[in-house]
Amino acid sequence: MYLIQESDYMGVNHDFGSTVASESGPAPRLRRGVKALVSGSDGVLLVREHHRDGSEFWTLPGGGIHRGETPEDALRREIHEELQCEMVVGSSHSHYPYAHRSRPNLLSLYTVYDCSLLGRPSPCIEEGVDQCRWVHPDGLPVRTVPQVRTVLGQADRRSETGALWPAANRCDG
Repeated sequence: MYLIQESDYMGVNHDFGSTVASESGPAPRLRRGVKALVSGSDGVLLVREHHRDGSEFWTLPGGGIHRGETPEDALRREIHEELQCEMVVGSSHSHYPYAHRSRPNLLSLYTVYDCSLLGRPSPCIEEGVDQCRWVHPDGLPVRTVPQVRTVLGQADRRSETGALWPAANRCDG
């Protein structure tokens, strides 16, 4: 069983090499990360990535925070790398942990930010993203990461009008 301190989960701990206590086996390394919740009239933007074994999964775009980066700068960098476009980072609204299947000793703690794209996203295969898609939360791909399903459910409930997806968007690729 792994124990995570609340301060680590909420993004307060800025020690990028920290670990969590384990009752058995080596403790995983904690990595802080960021994810973008980009929404439009066509739904929310998801990207398709692959585990090392080749199996695909769908998630929000984003990734790890490098030493010395702010979360907002990391998210801008990740979106530029993965989707080859610029974006505006809004406020953070949720957090989730993710135990990497391909890297068993790594636990990422992601902060999700509301974001707006400043261009049309185009997946970058060299960065591990081979597809992006606008999907409605009621029609998520089967292999969508469970934590992303939860975040999208929370985001949908946050919307007072029920119209969380205000602007039309399209992905290239």
